[in-house]
Amino acid sequence: MQVNFAARRNTLESKRKRLVGVAPSRPGPLLSGWRCGGRLPYFEVDELRQVEVALARLHEGSYGFCQICGDDIPDARLDQLPATPFCQCCAV
Repeated sequence: MQVNFAARRNTLESKRKRLVGVAPSRPGPLLSGWRCGGRLPYFEVDELRQVEVALARLHEGSYGFCQICGDDIPDARLDQLPATPFCQCCAV
C-alpha cells in the first residue's frame, strides 16, 4: 500500500479544524463539545472523535490498516472516509 501520509494528515487536520471551528481557547479536553459558545451536535462530536483517533493512528503507524482484520484499507475508501478504522468487509 502506498499511502500519502502527508496528504491524509492534511485532510484529517482540515476536517478537525472545520469541526472545532473558531472556538475561543478554554481549558479542558478538545472533545468537550463546545464551539462558539454553543454545543456541537452529537454527530459532529462523534466525527471529531473519529478524526482525533485517526490522527493518533497515523502518528503511531497503524493508519490505513483495518483495526479488525489488519488488511490494507484501499485508497478509494480512505478518500471517501479518511477517518475510517475499517476496511469495507469489516465495516458491515
